[in-house]
Amino acid sequence: MKVTKLACLIMGLMLFSFNPVLASDTHGTKEEAKAMAEKAAALVKENHDSAFATFQKKDSGFIDRDLYVFVFDSKGNFKAHGAKPVLVGKGGLAMKDVSGFPFVQAFLNVKDTDWVDYKWPDVMDEGKVKNKSTYVIKVGDYTVGVGYFKD
Repeated sequence: MKVTKLACLIMGLMLFSFNPVLASDTHGTKEEAKAMAEKAAALVKENHDSAFATFQKKDSGFIDRDLYVFVFDSKGNFKAHGAKPVLVGKGGLAMKDVSGFPFVQAFLNVKDTDWVDYKWPDVMDEGKVKNKSTYVIKVGDYTVGVGYFKD
């Protein structure tokens, strides 16, 4: 009887530790990225200056695991970046992914809303380069985005 309970406990722990749903808890989903981008775009429409400051705050609801909001102006300058606030005020047009794809330019080229796919290091997975997709929303002269890792 004790052996059976122990075997069940071990099997349960093994199933629990290898559950892919639990592994994904460190990463946001496509749906979560889109919802965050839409919420951020609405805030930019209301008052872009206060929105940019809000996106930098860790407890604002605009930074969640590996999801964060970034905003570019029409010239490709960062107005907000939830993961790296040090980028605010700097240009991003020269940024390319590991394959040479100019993803920031692709963000700026979005007319209304669209997904942009590129490759990017996942800092939550030892910097492994993975497929990333960012939901981009044009709000006047600003480009708002939130990306998630597809892998």
